[in-house]
Amino acid sequence: MPDTVKLDLRDVIGRLISVSDLSRGMASKIIQRVGKNKEQYIIVKNNKPEAIILSVDEYTDLLETKENFELLKMANERIKNFNQNETLTRDDIIKEYNISEERLDKLMETVEIE
Repeated sequence: MPDTVKLDLRDVIGRLISVSDLSRGMASKIIQRVGKNKEQYIIVKNNKPEAIILSVDEYTDLLETKENFELLKMANERIKNFNQNETLTRDDIIKEYNISEERLDKLMETVEIE
């Protein structure tokens, strides 16, 4: 997905498709253009935008971007609310839960970090 998208009014108007045009056989052509050229279309019903048609790849990218944004917001909130006095050291946790170094090493082998 491009970092920036520049559209002028002519581009936007050219991408407006009415629901009635879709039902008159335009759907197949539009879907083909979306799949091949990664074009997006705005579906208009009663002169109001109702839906967007975009490629599966672009939709997936949007979902991933949304998820990353939500994770970033969560991380920023945690950083903002971080209090050093409320944390425990690794040694404190090992002692509190009576975990041996060997057991901890075995557990670490089962953890997958992305």
